[in-house]
Amino acid sequence: MTTAVLLTLFGALSRLLPHPPNAVALGALALYAGARLPRRLAFAVPLASMALSDFFLDFGTGRPALTLVRAVDYAAFAGIVWLGRRFGGKARPSALAGLAACSSVGFFLASNAAAWATDALYPKTPSGLAVCFAAALPFFWNTLAADLVGTALLFGLDALARRRPARLLLLPAVLAAAPSASAQPIPPVSENVVVTATRTPEEERQIGSATTVITREQIERSGKVSVLELLRSVPGLDVVQSGTPGSLTSVFTRGTNSTQTLVLVDGVRMNSPFFPGYDWSAMTTENIERIEIVRGPFSALYGSDAIGGVIQIFTRPASEGVSARLTGTVGNQGSGEGSAFVSGSTGPLSATGSYRYVAYDGDRVNSDWRERNASWGVEAKLSEKSQIGFEGSILDGEVGNPGPVGGEDPTARGLFHEERFAVPGTFALSGSNQLDVVLADVVSKPAFHDPLEDFFSQTDAQTLQARVADTAYLGAHTLSTFASWERWKVDDSSNFGTNLDGQTTTLWGLGAQDMAAFGPFTVAAGLRFDHHSTYGDHWSPRATVSWLSADALWKLRASGGSGFRAPTIGELYYPFSGNPNLKPERSVSWEVGGERYVGNGRVEVSLFWNDLRDLIVYDFAEEENFNVGRARTRGVEVGWSQTVLPTLAVDATYTYLDAQDLDTGTALIRRPRNRGALGLDWQPMTGLHVAPRVLFVGSRPDSDPLTGAPVEDAAYARFDLLLRWEASSRLAPYLRLVNAFNHQYDEVAGYPAAGRLVAGGLDVRF
Repeated sequence: MTTAVLLTLFGALSRLLPHPPNAVALGALALYAGARLPRRLAFAVPLASMALSDFFLDFGTGRPALTLVRAVDYAAFAGIVWLGRRFGGKARPSALAGLAACSSVGFFLASNAAAWATDALYPKTPSGLAVCFAAALPFFWNTLAADLVGTALLFGLDALARRRPARLLLLPAVLAAAPSASAQPIPPVSENVVVTATRTPEEERQIGSATTVITREQIERSGKVSVLELLRSVPGLDVVQSGTPGSLTSVFTRGTNSTQTLVLVDGVRMNSPFFPGYDWSAMTTENIERIEIVRGPFSALYGSDAIGGVIQIFTRPASEGVSARLTGTVGNQGSGEGSAFVSGSTGPLSATGSYRYVAYDGDRVNSDWRERNASWGVEAKLSEKSQIGFEGSILDGEVGNPGPVGGEDPTARGLFHEERFAVPGTFALSGSNQLDVVLADVVSKPAFHDPLEDFFSQTDAQTLQARVADTAYLGAHTLSTFASWERWKVDDSSNFGTNLDGQTTTLWGLGAQDMAAFGPFTVAAGLRFDHHSTYGDHWSPRATVSWLSADALWKLRASGGSGFRAPTIGELYYPFSGNPNLKPERSVSWEVGGERYVGNGRVEVSLFWNDLRDLIVYDFAEEENFNVGRARTRGVEVGWSQTVLPTLAVDATYTYLDAQDLDTGTALIRRPRNRGALGLDWQPMTGLHVAPRVLFVGSRPDSDPLTGAPVEDAAYARFDLLLRWEASSRLAPYLRLVNAFNHQYDEVAGYPAAGRLVAGGLDVRF
């Protein structure tokens, strides 16, 4: 069964990844399936590959799902499966080559005959049929070459596996083999294991990058219901919200632009393909298992946008049996929310589902916020180390846009809608080799409506993506090879007309990384090549080294590499500012740091330096985007987390940042030079948790929202508090205070943050 699933995914990916026209070896796959798979699976493999890839290729195009040409194509592949079953079982290499050629010829004749019958371009005469075949002949040679090569590889590796089974990469004949007794990677189950930094689960003490992990336990202890509040305490991150809850929120990593941090959810890219970045205002925590933040350039692993770092969200897996959790909260300023999370498993199947509703009236006119989000996941375990799933989420809401102080707008409204659908799969090819595959579709549909100004706009931005990674554990080495493909598509219009009509760009990449241990040293080096359909090629290298003392109490690390951010469709083609000649933004970064481990805690220090080039900026004189910006960010990050007493835990962070615009010699806006946080988790008595937290943000440059003149946002300190009582194993009432002392401050000039927020609620578990 596992072999059939993998062959299906390989066939689908071969159509989704960039390739010469018709150079897809689905005929070879169908021939192999017929010759080597049981009858009930043989016919399903090529047909499922076609159906899965057709879904992603057709999604949002308006093309009909069923046509004569498509029906004939499916029938042709079924015929090739029959050919493999009838003649391919014990065929010699020469006979297999003949069968592959027959498959190509049969598909060519059938598919083009159907095209001739349905396409008005060709006369319905023998000469018209001949013209149709002649026009398609150049594509036939690509099909023939792909089928011959594919047949040689599939049957050749199959024959080799029968002689020397196990440990061949990407070998269909051993895909269903049980894992051997060799060491397996550590599963990501604690804050000591990090996946995002290397693409594979590794102990934090072996990693040469600055990392922070927020676990489910920490999320629950903090009482935070929004991800942005959790990120405020991470060293190196600056979270900036444009006013009250629900307002646009950006994250600056190590002083880089907010558009230069890659956001992933279970490996799926979430950054917008329209205008860059990700809005953190709406992401909540009810379905989050862990958050990994890795700082530094990671384009060598993930491609575009990973200049400052990567923030990856991992959703919650199902628990054994059936469980559920409900929360309800009410508070001042018209705030209220409710959430539910359920999970269950039986045999090889498991499923999760969650829902949250948030309401907030606000403390300014037109600053209210309403949000609904839901998520789900279904997973089938194919073997001990192999599984495939289907997961998704839908976010929908509306928020007021009150405008800056002095320029209030009582009617402007923002609407947001986001959808994420993904098919992730993990397959143990052998005891020392693993394949990970993700197919996904992310859609964002923001809209804006202002009756007072008689203006509305609507955007439909879509990212289709496919990723595959193969990891081999070879002695002291962990070798990863990976490929990705993304198609960005944007429609945008307003009451003035159409701005973008289905404009698309494509970005695909290939890369590899080797991580090896040499005594107390662990070295990782990676290189990635990316090709963008508009600007061309880009190479991204990265290397890290770490040293761990013999008693495992001290770690020293250093890293260096480059990152890039591809220009988005809006930056390239938006009619009022786009420039199709843009190049990617680039960076070269260096870092040194270390950790001291004490019991179950650690102290970390990092020194970093980023040189940023070809930044995309808008030229008001030319009314166009250009690559002219240069910047430098450098600084120091300090973090400490420790259980100092059985009933008291502490975590503290501090970041010093020097962020300069090298073109103007001025400081980059909204980046404080000093930022820090201190939090405690205290249990004064059994069942009672008291969790105070202080956030300090220093003064920072900004611009006046009405005049554009430079201004300085004042420093502020904010005190939050959570009181939670575990009354029983099922019931836990709580009280939450945000900005408990009602401090007045702006995170963005002209947009005051919310005053004191007080909320009480009940957590119920089943």
